[in-house]
Order: sequence, then structure tokens, then C-alpha cells
Amino acid sequence: MKQLFLKTTILLFAITFFNCEDNTNTNDSTGKDSFSCYINDKLYIPTAGTGINGGDIRPFNWSYTNLDNPDIPLYFKIRTSGNYSISLVIVNPKIGKNYLSEELDDIIDFSHSGMIVLNSLTYYNTKSNQNNGSITFTELTETNAVGTFECLLYNDKGNEIKVTNGKFNLSLDSRTN
Repeated sequence: MKQLFLKTTILLFAITFFNCEDNTNTNDSTGKDSFSCYINDKLYIPTAGTGINGGDIRPFNWSYTNLDNPDIPLYFKIRTSGNYSISLVIVNPKIGKNYLSEELDDIIDFSHSGMIVLNSLTYYNTKSNQNNGSITFTELTETNAVGTFECLLYNDKGNEIKVTNGKFNLSLDSRTN
């Protein structure tokens, strides 16, 4: 009887173990060119797409610039692709905590501090005049950006998604596709 109980327990453990989804966040922000977050408690890591002539394109790109125009403020922007497309923008970023408090006009908006998450069906955005979340930089230069982020976003029906435990470690190599 003990052997039957032990075998049953081991069998149930094995089935449970192998059927569990891996939600381990492999981005510990120590490796170069890494980006990940949880979207509604499910791990999201951008995936590369297929470019012209079938070549892979990078799963994300970023910039920290004012386009060499003194009339435009410095901004940090990162865009990802994969199951979700994320656009995260901070105008006049600084080392430390920066708040996401504006609604972005679209995914190419670099004049507001906010975030957009798109999937194949729904568009989620930060709202203006509220603290939707933040991005915290531990390093920010024209060649490197390291930090964390979290945010609460809404669609046009008022439904929300939570982006948590966001991490990135970006280098010059991942700036463009």
C-alpha cells in the first residue's frame, strides 16, 4: 500500500511539474540587450520578427536623443515586438524614478511620457494626469540604458492590464534594427 501511495504521489508531482508554465523571469538586467516584463502576471519577452528577404530583425529597439535639435527635449523610447508590441517613452528622463503620467498619441509619439501595449486584438494606453506607473533608470547614456518599470494601462472600454517586474539592460548594439 505504501508503494502504491508513493508511486501515485510521484506520478502526480511529475504531471504537475511538467505541466506548469515557466514564469521565471530570465532577465536579471545583468546581460546586455535584454528586456522582459510580466503582463497580467504572465512573462513577456519580445521575439524577433522576419525582415525583408527573410532576415531576422531585433525584438526591440531604443533611443535616447533629442534628434540633435535643441528645441526638442531629450527623450528615451523603447519599442518591442512579439506577442505584444510595447512602446515606452520618457521625456526628459533622469537617473532614478520617472513617472508615466500621460497618454501617448500613438506608438511613434515621443513627446509624452507614457506607455502603450498592443496585442492582436486590443490597444492599452496610459492615461493623462494620473500616476500610471514608473520607469527607474540606474544607467542612462547614449550607448547604455539599464532600469526597471511597472505600469497600469487601460483600453477604450476601461479594462486594465498590469505590467510588472519590467527589466531592461540595453546597449548600443540593440539601438536599431
